[in-house]
Amino acid sequence: MDGVSGSGGISSALYMGAGAMQAHSWGMAVSAHNVANVSTDGFTPQRALFATGPGGRGVTLDTVLREPPLGGAVSAPDRPGASGDVSAAAGLPPEAMRPSGTELAKEMPRMIITQRTYESNAQTVRTADDMLGTLLNIKA
Repeated sequence: MDGVSGSGGISSALYMGAGAMQAHSWGMAVSAHNVANVSTDGFTPQRALFATGPGGRGVTLDTVLREPPLGGAVSAPDRPGASGDVSAAAGLPPEAMRPSGTELAKEMPRMIITQRTYESNAQTVRTADDMLGTLLNIKA
């Protein structure tokens, strides 16, 4: 095996691993943003979608979507004389009276999965780096 073809596969692994780490870093940022706004009324969480990288190799962040809201505006309780939308009566936009759409029961597993995926790609980068170092030591 010559140094060029041997290092080509190694550098490819380095680039794919680093690219996947970057994509999952953005995915973690999306989840962290959702968790940080768990108490923000009217907040609509987002979700990171990943796609296969160029040439069918690796992974990229495809898009960030807003998740549909859990419910509409808070309505007035059923009582005589009470009708309509509380947010409209208060002069606020309907989304301001809606609680945050962030569900911690969904976000925490997403964050754990994203963290583990990031760690596995970091291990790929470390292994490729070790292999490249060994190859360079043999070549020298």
